Amino acid sequence: MLKVLVLSITVNINFLVQSFPMQTSTSPLTNIVLGTTNASDTPLYQKAKRILTPSFAELGYTLTIKTLPNKRSLSWANEGLLDGDLFRVSHLDLKERPNLQRVNEPLFVIDQSVLSKKNILVNGWDSMKNFTIAYERGTTFIDKKQHKFKSVILANSSEQAIALVYQDRADVTITSRSTAKRILSKNNKFANNIKILRPPLVEITLHVYLNRKRHPELADKLSFLLKQMKQDGRFEHLLELQHRQN
Repeated sequence: MLKVLVLSITVNINFLVQSFPMQTSTSPLTNIVLGTTNASDTPLYQKAKRILTPSFAELGYTLTIKTLPNKRSLSWANEGLLDGDLFRVSHLDLKERPNLQRVNEPLFVIDQSVLSKKNILVNGWDSMKNFTIAYERGTTFIDKKQHKFKSVILANSSEQAIALVYQDRADVTITSRSTAKRILSKNNKFANNIKILRPPLVEITLHVYLNRKRHPELADKLSFLLKQMKQDGRFEHLLELQHRQN
């Protein structure tokens, strides 16, 4: 009976060590700085930080995140002023940003929803043809679909885009449901007049992007680690921790 108990404890300890490895190196971690357009209180920012902080630590880095305007974050990451971008869509045009390399294992898959004061039947991009959209400049997946709207207004932030909808200068804006709920919760005028429409307009996949000149092998290493974390349960465990904290 004692042998069985000892074996059980050993197996459980080995599982924990394999599933939740710790950084054992005594050498100091190298700082890595990623840009993002997301504010630090947004759910996506917080989830990405929760996942990537221990991931980078395991690879020998300490993560710093800088919130910047949308286009500046990308351009600085490409130019090497940053080490990369926290997350962007999977089909980011890398011909214009040749120094960026995608981490192939996805970080998140999220819905993007239409916000409007109007009762619009959302049924794909073609259902947007009669409406003016306001959206944050530099949002790549919408940039590629501008022709699907009657007209386009570029805003400096998602908050400003929602304000333009509230002021009837635009019919719709598009953002993630979590971001929309956060903005509406902070402004009663917006919340009482603007709806998050269902179903979502589109689903997008988000990836980390790294500067290949500054870190030529890191994208592949991080991709492998994220895939491993999903398989052994660490990824979901970290998301659960973040959900409990919120």
